[in-house]
Amino acid sequence: MKIRPGLLTAAVLLPMLLTAGCGGGDGTSRTKSYQNDGYLGMTNTNPSLPLTPTYHTYEVDTRMMRDAVTPIAGVRNVRIVMNGANASIRVITAKGLSEQENERIRSEAAQALQHAVPRYNFKVTTRSE
Repeated sequence: MKIRPGLLTAAVLLPMLLTAGCGGGDGTSRTKSYQNDGYLGMTNTNPSLPLTPTYHTYEVDTRMMRDAVTPIAGVRNVRIVMNGANASIRVITAKGLSEQENERIRSEAAQALQHAVPRYNFKVTTRSE
């Protein structure tokens, strides 16, 4: 019986390939399981999908920005202009406030905005009525 060279090569390579493919490792690698969110971890993978809790529209983001700034003492009105990831916020303050008070309000507004909606770059300015 004559053995074909291709069959002999396959017979030699098959055990080597099986050993390499199924061979044991050092045991330190672990697979990362999905978060138990009911969507096989998709809420963390795609944060802009409407089914995730982090999904926001510009309307929701604007409302969150306005709600973050209006409780600050001395704020009369807020004007918000958004351009992609940049948001320009003009805070209208009460008449007769000093420059230091306007700076305090601007600083507090910037901190509140960064905490409420951290995905935007904010430029906060103040102006007295």
